[in-house]
Amino acid sequence: MAVCGDFSDMKTLAIVLVLGAALAASASAAAPTLSLTSSATVVAYGKPLTLSGQLTGGKPNQSVGVDGTVCGTSRAAKVASAKTSATGAYSAAVTPTGATTYQATYKTAKSAPVAVTVQPVLALSKSGTTWTAKVTAGQALTGKAVLFQRYVRLTKRWKQVKRVLLTTSAPATTKPTVVSSVSFTVKLVRGTRVRVMISTAQAAPCYVTAASASLRA
Repeated sequence: MAVCGDFSDMKTLAIVLVLGAALAASASAAAPTLSLTSSATVVAYGKPLTLSGQLTGGKPNQSVGVDGTVCGTSRAAKVASAKTSATGAYSAAVTPTGATTYQATYKTAKSAPVAVTVQPVLALSKSGTTWTAKVTAGQALTGKAVLFQRYVRLTKRWKQVKRVLLTTSAPATTKPTVVSSVSFTVKLVRGTRVRVMISTAQAAPCYVTAASASLRA
């Protein structure tokens, strides 16, 4: 009789374990998951990009939040929200002001983080032999170096003509935009193709390398 009792207890335990595993698997399958992708991994300052993803296991018209951790900060802040479609898809437009890591959230579900880097916007202008370089970003870049370069057709490469430091900065009409600039004098052969660029080392930590459109001397 004791043997029969032990067998019955073991059978009951096995059934309980099987049911528990089934319930756990069912709960896991029902838990929503969230994905997130960006339309670009590098974007020019002031330009928007689209973050999109998929909510699986959720219902349509659900609110998905998007948090962003901007360069220079350690805490994420909500930057956008979106409603899911009938298929669970969602998208939101954002305009990063500096290197930003984004993450989508829905209740307890979180997407994998997505990093986006930002290029400052460079512009070059000329008045006689005086050139002015302007760098537009979300923070002042005074003290940073920009390179004035000319294009060498023979080697099809840009060659440094002068290295100058940005000396002044002024806030633009739209916060947090700041325009940093420097004026300098260079004499070149007429028709020479020139530009200014900033390296990642100089633009860091919140920006990456960028160059202006070219001009003719």
